[in-house]
Amino acid sequence: MAVMALVTECMRHPGVETALRCQACETPICPKCLVYSPVGAKCKDCARVMRSPIYVLKPALFLRTAGAALVGGIVMGFAWGLILVPFQFGFLSIFLGAGLGYAFTRLLELASGRKRGPVMIGVAIMGIALAWAITVPIASWEVARYGLVAAAIGVYFSYQNLR
Repeated sequence: MAVMALVTECMRHPGVETALRCQACETPICPKCLVYSPVGAKCKDCARVMRSPIYVLKPALFLRTAGAALVGGIVMGFAWGLILVPFQFGFLSIFLGAGLGYAFTRLLELASGRKRGPVMIGVAIMGIALAWAITVPIASWEVARYGLVAAAIGVYFSYQNLR
């Protein structure tokens, strides 16, 4: 004699038939709703999926980090422009971009208490873009285009450190 599974509708998606049930509360769940856990498939309510605290950035901390990126971008932009103009580094300015990415990473880690994630990456990108934008009026376009490559490298280093 064959045992047939009870097919019911998903609680979150009416009209979707499923034979899956939550390991904890026995609620019918469809494959879109289930969350794999060490003890089996659970519904989202029982799994209590929480983000790691390292990725959670509260509004006050975000404002402090954004302010640090703004001030850091302005200061580093002027310093970067003043270094590029007299020395005409050109290709060697790429190394300045790596240093800029490293410095921004450390600045944002200090301001945010070592937080990580997409929000931090976005703040770092905006700060580095601001630093490059400040160098354009200070330096000539020929010097600033190498700075654009350097800024892209700085963004890459920030991404790698803050993801």
